Amino acid sequence: MSWDRKSGTHKSYYYRNKRVDGHRVKEYVGRGRLGEQAALNDEKQRLQRQLDRQYWDSRLARIDQAEKSLVELAQVTTILVRAIMVTCGYHLHKGHEWRKRREHA
Repeated sequence: MSWDRKSGTHKSYYYRNKRVDGHRVKEYVGRGRLGEQAALNDEKQRLQRQLDRQYWDSRLARIDQAEKSLVELAQVTTILVRAIMVTCGYHLHKGHEWRKRREHA
């Protein structure tokens, strides 16, 4: 978004940048009150997008932290379960099945 002046005049014209088929294109919006109103609306939208982005960034950061905590909890739980199972006389058969150890006489 920009205010432009054409050579030879003192009038300002408001333009909005947008993409059309992957190319940047300047779109004439207006001058005077119409241009000022469009500029204010564009600024409000830009600020709202920035606030939305900050909100979602903070939410994602909290989710990432919660996920890290859950992964740590799962790792600790796995270690504790293995320790309890071994203490009770079990072993992992082929790495995935718990079996009771046989007593040899």
